[in-house]
Amino acid sequence: MQFMKQVSGKMTALGRNRYAQPEPPMSLYHPQRSQNPLPTTQDLPQLETPWKRSLSTRVAYKMRRRRDRWQRSKFGIGRIAGIAAIILATIGLIGGSLGGLYSYNYYQQQSTQVSGIANMANPQTTRIYDRNNQLVAERYDNQNAGSKGRLTPVSYKDIPEILQQAQVAAEDRSFWDNAGIDPQGILRAFSSGNGGGSTITQQVIKNLSGQDQGTYTRKLVEATLALGMTQQYPKWKILEMYFNSVPYGTQDLGVESAVRDYFGLQPTCDKNFKCTPAVAKLNIDPKTHKENPLVGLARASLLASVPNNPTLFDPTVSETTLAKVLERQKYVLGQMKAVGITVGGKPLDDEMIQQAEKLTASWKFKPYTPVKKAPHFVDWVTLQVIQMLGHGDDQLGARLFLTGGFNIRTTIDSNLQKYVENASKYFITQPTYQKFGSYAGSYATVNKDLNLNDAAVVVIDSKTGEVLAMSGSIDYYNPSGSKKVGGNVNVATSVRGPGSTFKPIVYATAFQMGWNPGIILPDIRTYFPNGNSAGLLNTAEGNYSPTDYGGKPNEIAGPQATIRESVANSFNIPAVKAMTYAGLPNVFNNARMMGITSIDSDMQKRGCDRDKPLTCYGLTPVLGTVDITPLEMTSAYQTFANDGVHMPYQNILDVWDNYGHNLFHQDVSKVKGTRVFSSQVNYLMTSVLADEPSRQREFPGDHDLSFYDWDPSCPSSVKTYISCSTYQVGAKTGTTDSFKDNWTIGYTPRATVGVWAGNANGSNMAEGVVGITGAAPIWHAVMEFVSGRPCADINAAMQTQISCPISRFDPKKAGMTSPTTFTQPSGVSRVCTMSATDGLAGSGICDWVIDGQSPTVPGVTTPTVPPSTTTNNNGNGNGNMNQNSDQGIGNPQDVNGDPPSPVEGLPPSDDGTPIP
Repeated sequence: MQFMKQVSGKMTALGRNRYAQPEPPMSLYHPQRSQNPLPTTQDLPQLETPWKRSLSTRVAYKMRRRRDRWQRSKFGIGRIAGIAAIILATIGLIGGSLGGLYSYNYYQQQSTQVSGIANMANPQTTRIYDRNNQLVAERYDNQNAGSKGRLTPVSYKDIPEILQQAQVAAEDRSFWDNAGIDPQGILRAFSSGNGGGSTITQQVIKNLSGQDQGTYTRKLVEATLALGMTQQYPKWKILEMYFNSVPYGTQDLGVESAVRDYFGLQPTCDKNFKCTPAVAKLNIDPKTHKENPLVGLARASLLASVPNNPTLFDPTVSETTLAKVLERQKYVLGQMKAVGITVGGKPLDDEMIQQAEKLTASWKFKPYTPVKKAPHFVDWVTLQVIQMLGHGDDQLGARLFLTGGFNIRTTIDSNLQKYVENASKYFITQPTYQKFGSYAGSYATVNKDLNLNDAAVVVIDSKTGEVLAMSGSIDYYNPSGSKKVGGNVNVATSVRGPGSTFKPIVYATAFQMGWNPGIILPDIRTYFPNGNSAGLLNTAEGNYSPTDYGGKPNEIAGPQATIRESVANSFNIPAVKAMTYAGLPNVFNNARMMGITSIDSDMQKRGCDRDKPLTCYGLTPVLGTVDITPLEMTSAYQTFANDGVHMPYQNILDVWDNYGHNLFHQDVSKVKGTRVFSSQVNYLMTSVLADEPSRQREFPGDHDLSFYDWDPSCPSSVKTYISCSTYQVGAKTGTTDSFKDNWTIGYTPRATVGVWAGNANGSNMAEGVVGITGAAPIWHAVMEFVSGRPCADINAAMQTQISCPISRFDPKKAGMTSPTTFTQPSGVSRVCTMSATDGLAGSGICDWVIDGQSPTVPGVTTPTVPPSTTTNNNGNGNGNMNQNSDQGIGNPQDVNGDPPSPVEGLPPSDDGTPIP
């Protein structure tokens, strides 16, 4: 308006030449008020054209009036309400935007964990089996609070439909349709503060993630992750995760373990450990072994009842928990009926429910008993697997072993293992007939009468080195608490003095260097310099003068004792002479190749130089002064049983995971052995160890080291001995000083058995207890059983009552198909030497000699005996064996100048009868 006033005068001045008198200035029109209350058009001045405000004037006017109104209502209620509404709207908009952004970001953060949670490895049970896939032990982490029990995962396809339906009806009826959460359940959890209301998907999240936050936080996380899991995985996969992660009792994690515990169902596995799980057999009637839908309904509804409260509803805990779970089962069956489940093609009705409840109420539930057979062997295998898994970190290895879900197929045979345990305990704790010692001819209980309280046994396949059985003491759990019984200490893997069982290793080394079993080593008082200067007369001045059993040299056969007799009767002085000849370093090297590693451990403990053992031990190791484990000694004798080739002992054949993947396989046919002795040298040693008649001087009337009671053609005496035509066996006993350790180790071409007997704490047995008394009876029974003889026949022959396992041991089933007699190799002949007393040919000593190593005397030939000849028809003293430049190794020729021929059969004894 001001602008128009200013402009109007200027515009008028532009046209002043046209007008004589300018018009009055432009102004607003103000009409005169009339006396009439309501003025009419007549009251207004009559203008030719009425004036009207412009649009801009009207807009400006309205804005001014609005400002006036705002000014007048500055502190009014409407003003405050308007401002508040605007603020709240703004805050709501900003808060909504920020909340939405935060929720989306939180969801993104949490949902990235879904894959990790779904793939999270639950602690799974490790199981150990025998060679025939018989369960031996279950091992799982029962110390970690996060481990809720034993778990073996199963695939969705193996879970019966009735169990799926029962679990969904009991825990989450909308499972197949919901998005992973139940909003009403979440609201209940928030309002009550007690949790609950979780869907199956949320429970999977909780079980796999280990959520331990408060209710509100946990529910929020579970709900978020459940939404993400439902988006990423199909419903069947989520249900599979549920069955493999939810606790089904106090010690059962996952439905498979519960099915095995509650109903005694077991998986069925083939030789490659492809298994049909036990849960797949849920509908099998235990009486008819056929499908029974009602049985499946009863089992499924009971199982589905437990996860709601695994501790309260575990039917194996007590009568109270059994009553609780049966009550819970009623609810589950009601839910199944409400959702319209069919059983056997018919809708679930009240009659079926009553039948299922009645059937379940008739079942008996027993608490879980840990499975641990062959406990010493299981502990040994466990320790080895832990060391391998941990690569030096035993804690890591133990955790992986206990939670990794391994299925380990071992080398032992459960029937043989049971017999070994029964036999060793029987001969220690029960009265048995004694054939030797102070109780000879009468019955004695060795743990009471002879202070012999413990025994350890190892059985090895002679060809493959597989450990077929191992017992570390007579009672793993040792309820009496006696320190003389090893209990869970495995004596089979603990070092002990081997006594005279070490002598064959020394003699075999000497055979490698040219000796043979017919060589005479006089058993007379001998002083060995033991590294000192020659000429010293007695032990006080540093010489070593060993004695035989009884404290003095053998007075009867001492001057004429051959190696064969010395081994059979365990003479000490000839053995020390053999050690002197063979050399301790050579003997130790052979022992190492035979699997005896305890030598190096013992040398390290003593601070000895590995290359100079003589300075540390002298000549005493031949008498068993170096501590060695029974396992290693048995493994060493396996070399003799296997034609001189040592096979390292094996205890694990296969390892699978719980999903059927083969993680490790040991093909024993491809395991490479170590040739320690030639076939010829090995046969010389075996012929000595299998010589039963030669032992009769030391053990008259005792045949525990032979199969005489099984094969009548075996020896009964030196005079009437005929070689065993069916079963041959070699063996050696041993006893350490002060009667601390008592041994018998022997072998057939199929099996090698080692037995230690004594007291676990190292205390002395009674005076005079030697290997033939304590260890030999156990060895004899085990050796015959592993050779295939029925347990009842062994009891009848030995007049014992050893508890028999379920079935006999079948060597062929275990892959032991070698001959039952020792095979004579080529290059070995029986040679008769000149008599040491009359010098007449044919009156000397006949024994096995490697071709080309026959003893000779200058000018006298030493022909071999023809195959059909058993008489002594040539002579040559073997006392001059070392007079030749080749130390007795010559080229023998018969009377025609031809090389000698191998001789079949066995050599004769001193009186002309055949001996092995």
